[in-house]
Amino acid sequence: MNAILRATFCFLLPVLLLTACAKNEYSGAYEDNIIERSILKQDSLIQQYIENHNLAMEHDFSGLYFKIEEPGDSIHPTLNSVPTINYTRRNLNDSLLDASFGDTDFDGRALKDHIVGWQIGLQKIGKGGKIFMIIPSRLAFGTAAVGNIIPANTVLVCDVELVDFK
Repeated sequence: MNAILRATFCFLLPVLLLTACAKNEYSGAYEDNIIERSILKQDSLIQQYIENHNLAMEHDFSGLYFKIEEPGDSIHPTLNSVPTINYTRRNLNDSLLDASFGDTDFDGRALKDHIVGWQIGLQKIGKGGKIFMIIPSRLAFGTAAVGNIIPANTVLVCDVELVDFK
């Protein structure tokens, strides 16, 4: 009886492992497909926004759309810099989500601790610079909502002035 159980186990174990691997690969491909469709859908919405507002924008390899309105000085912040900024954030419907209503350094928060879209965009300008950015949700807050201010999966339309940085 032990020989029969051992033979059955030896036969079934590889089958179970292969089935489990195939299932994970399939579900991973399915999730990748959902993510890719979401990225393409948001990019299409962003391009439509740009067209509707007759904007001339640059497109970073990351997916960030931006326009440098004022380059500022020649020294740009790094991820470890603490930026002082003045900003507004809207959604693609042009509804105001939040704003600084004056200069803020977010209580001394380094640039690396801000959303990825700002990390990329603010390094493109210097002190005194201004940048307009359209940030896909994956470079913003992603699938997380920010209280009742910014819903999950929101594309952000941002005007940011880099007042100073340390």
